[in-house]
Amino acid sequence: MNVSQKIFLAINIIGGILVLGSYYFGLRGGKGVDALWGGVPENIRPIYTISMLICAIGYFIFFGYIILNLGGEVFKSSYWLGEKLFLVLFALILIASALWMPLVNVMVSNPSTLVWVGIRVVLVVVALASLGVVVALLTLTPRPTGVFYYSAVIGMIWFTLHTGILDAILWPYLWEK
Repeated sequence: MNVSQKIFLAINIIGGILVLGSYYFGLRGGKGVDALWGGVPENIRPIYTISMLICAIGYFIFFGYIILNLGGEVFKSSYWLGEKLFLVLFALILIASALWMPLVNVMVSNPSTLVWVGIRVVLVVVALASLGVVVALLTLTPRPTGVFYYSAVIGMIWFTLHTGILDAILWPYLWEK
């Protein structure tokens, strides 16, 4: 493993632990799981659940593609940050994702405009950073080919649509409606 791959793996291990830990403690505290759904109607919740499962599968596919290709020529010369762009974007996705659950629990217990703004910011950061990964993958030069690359792009697009539409737009819109 080269240095970039090790850093990417560390970002994902630490960030993954933070995200999963925030969900573990977030689901144990507060006013229960229903409160965390905000105003999302029960008939829409299965759409979120299925989409989250597809996102998890997609995440592992694009994670695999990126970690296997970091240090290769495609990622090094494609951007002004080179492959560091992927490190920064994934760190943003994971840090913001880890902040969401604690912020929602605070909002449920002690609502405030500042907390609500914080929630909206972390949701938008995840959506924009994931969009950045999609754009970065689609603009690699020379463009990679193969099933693994296209699977990574599709997985990342799904992840971006979920975080951008369901999480950053629909969930806040439905909050306590």
